Amino acid sequence: MQRAMNLNSETQLDKKQVSSLFETAETIQINALNLARRKLLPGERDMQLAKVLERQEFVEKFKRALAQEIAHVIAAYDQRVQAVYLIGETINTHKKPEEELLSVDLNIRLFTLVTTASAALLAFVASLDRALTIVLGELPSKAFGMGNSFLEVVPITERDIEHGWGYALLFSSIYGRPTEIWQRD
Repeated sequence: MQRAMNLNSETQLDKKQVSSLFETAETIQINALNLARRKLLPGERDMQLAKVLERQEFVEKFKRALAQEIAHVIAAYDQRVQAVYLIGETINTHKKPEEELLSVDLNIRLFTLVTTASAALLAFVASLDRALTIVLGELPSKAFGMGNSFLEVVPITERDIEHGWGYALLFSSIYGRPTEIWQRD
């Protein structure tokens, strides 16, 4: 299936790169679905995809698995990335019945701890987000088909954390601290 992406002149990619991004997005999706399915009970793992995507518990696991897969791709793309953190992950202690999919925030927000910020990383993330949005939109779930964008990545440096500048201030918060999901060895 051929897909088209709207790219502006600053992030113009050749056909091979676009094809590779869609392959990467599809791989991220497949790996994340497999990771999330493995966390289901054995009898639930063989359920149809459309059925498991109706369950809040599964969607939350899928979203976290997507974040982990995306973190690996971003880190492989840019060696300046030292760690990746998930932002805004909360634990719902008052869950409703599993059959009822509540309004789950499907956006994935990540901090990337970088040695230096780069426009190239942000351009790559924007392109990956467009590819992921199209790939995830093909899932048998209305929730994923409604998104214009799923991915937000904020690069921060050690200096930002030291001084508590901008979003890095969240690292010293007692509530809603970012969760590390990947770190360079």
